[in-house]
Amino acid sequence: MKRYGLACCVVLFVLGAATFSGWAQQRSPVPANNDPLTLVEVNNLLRTSVGRNMTEGDLAARIERVGITFDPTPQIINRFRGAGAHAHLLNTIKRAGERFAVTSGTAITTSVAPPDPLIEEVKRKVRDYIDDLPDFICQEEITRYVDNGTGAWQKADTLSYELTYNHKRETYKPINAVGRPATKPLEQSGGAYSTGDFGTALALLFAPETKASFKPAGTEKLGTRQTVIYDFRVPRATSKFQVKSEGVPPIISGYSGSVWIDTQTKQVLRIEQAADDLPRDYPVTQAESSTDYDMVKLRGLDVEFLLPINSEFIIGDRRERGFSRNLIYFKFYRKFETDVKIVDDPTPIKK
Repeated sequence: MKRYGLACCVVLFVLGAATFSGWAQQRSPVPANNDPLTLVEVNNLLRTSVGRNMTEGDLAARIERVGITFDPTPQIINRFRGAGAHAHLLNTIKRAGERFAVTSGTAITTSVAPPDPLIEEVKRKVRDYIDDLPDFICQEEITRYVDNGTGAWQKADTLSYELTYNHKRETYKPINAVGRPATKPLEQSGGAYSTGDFGTALALLFAPETKASFKPAGTEKLGTRQTVIYDFRVPRATSKFQVKSEGVPPIISGYSGSVWIDTQTKQVLRIEQAADDLPRDYPVTQAESSTDYDMVKLRGLDVEFLLPINSEFIIGDRRERGFSRNLIYFKFYRKFETDVKIVDDPTPIKK
């Protein structure tokens, strides 16, 4: 089984080849001419072709090759996102928009922007969040899907783990249920997986040494909370975003994405990110993830903490027409406790 992985330092995504028995059923991408795509064409392809005779990776590759003829404003990006576009495709559209701005003569600011007061406040919030995050245990349920290049996901399996977060490190213990195939240790699961959702991605993104650049990208309501969206980009030189494929060494890539920030609490409620500059000869062409956070009360503590509630990642190789998608849910949070038993030693002390 071919195995892939994506990691933000300790966030690791791994994909195994046996998961993709459908890769042998290769299909040819939709034929494409060399004309740049209009806004209507991208929208139509996303709505009518992706998931039928092409994947998001195919559409991203075509946009990367031919470009676009429109400015992908935050409003347009939000409409694409609402139509189902994920981080990898959205980032490709944004980069194509930068090239369109250059060719159309639109001015692009290259000077270093002054620090954004909101982002500076969020950085402080994230540092406090990491410091205050308690040790805990929860159940992580992973439903894995595969796609042989059509864009249609087929369920592969479901895995359950007891996830322990202790001293800012994560460990995973398989949970086996009656009537379900035995769950293997995460690193031996033979498919795609990720680690590091509990603060690692946020800590790295907002760390000064990461040198991420942020740009306002509109507003959106998440549930009942009003948020402001910021697009970000992290260069490879300062990145710790790790991608791994079975049989070859892991690599570090730059990455881009978006964060949703609660306008009242200044907490990050959602993060999307995707690898930017994967080498052309590397057996991964697409690697992306998203994580949603919410206030959760730990059983055993009468206090709420901002914790992940669900996550998604997609990884694969467009050239081999094989992709993996994991939907992850975190539940049953409780305080981590260790039982220490002290007993009298009946052995007499020798004098």
